[in-house]
Amino acid sequence: MRLARCLCLAALLGAAGQVGCQAPAPGGRAGAKPVLSASARPPATAGLAAGQIEQGATLFVGKCARCHPLYDPTAYSHAEWQHWMAKMSWKAHLKPDQEETLTHYLEAFRTRNQ
Repeated sequence: MRLARCLCLAALLGAAGQVGCQAPAPGGRAGAKPVLSASARPPATAGLAAGQIEQGATLFVGKCARCHPLYDPTAYSHAEWQHWMAKMSWKAHLKPDQEETLTHYLEAFRTRNQ
C-alpha cells in the first residue's frame, strides 16, 4: 500500500512539473515576444570566444527551450531582462557558472542594438 502511494505521489509530482514548465511568454501571453532560432548566434562584435558561444548556445537550447520558445533578449528592457534571467535561472536549476555563461551569451545579443 505504501509503495502504491509513493508511486502515485511521484506521478503527480512529475505531471505538476511538466505543467509548470509550460510558462507563458515573459511579460504577457504566449508568443507575444519575438523569438530566436536555435541556430542564432550573437554578433562577432560581442567579444565572446568561440567556446563561450558554443557553451552559451548549448545552455540556451538545453535549458531554456525545454520549457518555452527562445525569447529574443533584445525585445526587453535591461531591467525586464534581468528580472526574467533571475527567475528563469532559478527555475532551470542553473549552477552559478552556468548562469554566468548563459548571461554573458544572451547579453551579447543585446549588444547589437546598442
